[in-house]
Amino acid sequence: MAAALTVALSLPLHAEESAPSLAGNFLPEVIASSAPHREALETLLRGRRGLPSWIRAMVARPKYIALASKSVPVEGKEMQLFSACEAGRCAESRLRALFSADGKRVTVYIRDSRQGHVILGDPTPAERLAGDF
Repeated sequence: MAAALTVALSLPLHAEESAPSLAGNFLPEVIASSAPHREALETLLRGRRGLPSWIRAMVARPKYIALASKSVPVEGKEMQLFSACEAGRCAESRLRALFSADGKRVTVYIRDSRQGHVILGDPTPAERLAGDF
């Protein structure tokens, strides 16, 4: 009985405690350390013409300014929202990337003064609202 109580007390109280936080992360580090995030973003950007060069290169050469991620609720699920911009041109060229908690799904909104506005990844209406797309 005492052994069972010791085992029970050593287990986490909530499963969420072991899950990594979706807030306070930076896109270059997440892309470098998480294969699902990297692969989802690479797949979404691959072969897309007309994107700003810093965005086409963002997986291989992270030369952009990234803000800390936010955890945002979307239809009862937490998602991870990243913001980034081109160094020296933040007001003119920026993006918001909304990832599923597991990193396997991503939608991206690009706002660029030279190349216009682009939405990639077919976000749902709730994802558009959460990502401010």
